[in-house]
Amino acid sequence: MPPTATVTRDVPPPSGRANPATTGPGRPHRLPVATRERRPVLLAAGVVLVVAGALGSALVVHRSGDRVEVLVAREDIAPGEQITADDLGVALVAADGAAVVPAAAVGAFVGTFATTRIPAQSLVTPAMFLAGGTVPADAAVVGLVLAPEQRPSQPLVPGDVVRAFLVTADGSSTVSGRPAGTTLLEAARVVAGGGAGSTATGGDTVSLLLPVDAAADVVAAAAAGQVALVRLADGTTPSVDLRGE
Repeated sequence: MPPTATVTRDVPPPSGRANPATTGPGRPHRLPVATRERRPVLLAAGVVLVVAGALGSALVVHRSGDRVEVLVAREDIAPGEQITADDLGVALVAADGAAVVPAAAVGAFVGTFATTRIPAQSLVTPAMFLAGGTVPADAAVVGLVLAPEQRPSQPLVPGDVVRAFLVTADGSSTVSGRPAGTTLLEAARVVAGGGAGSTATGGDTVSLLLPVDAAADVVAAAAAGQVALVRLADGTTPSVDLRGE
């Protein structure tokens, strides 16, 4: 019988097993090489961010130099004080959307009245002033002339809040028939005057903002010289007060 020819075929190794032709003895084992990543898009984005940051910084620097002249209080301004040109100064500030008053508008505020206490060097706003007088609809301004014994030793100034009492000099009856020591006003704002010795007789003239329904009694007592004032603590709120428009 003739010999049978044997045919051999290269059969790939089962999946998951190493190929002996590439990993057998004497053959180096090669690890897969990662494909080099290309990042042109990320690089471009980084350049854009750098440029944008530089432009943003330049804009901030530019806008920080964009300053305007606005009004400030030169000195402390008390509530009720009438504003003069000397009360207002000018400052150069960056006013981005702030409720400030341009320096050119100073004429509109001269002659108005402060509705609140304004510290020196603070920026002023329109809400801090009342135009057209100091008298709200439910209030009246009453003037008094006070002898030294009818007021505090330190002169009253606009912005002070006082309490008014009914007094007599010699124990006689009062104009209203009520006993001396009766409280005429619990709290009232001083809106003008206050300078000691401001009259020919050395009296101290003071104007008070008070409720309309209390005005008649205070006027009668003031005309008879039967009103005495005491200063109340800072921050005391009177029943009627100045208010902005």
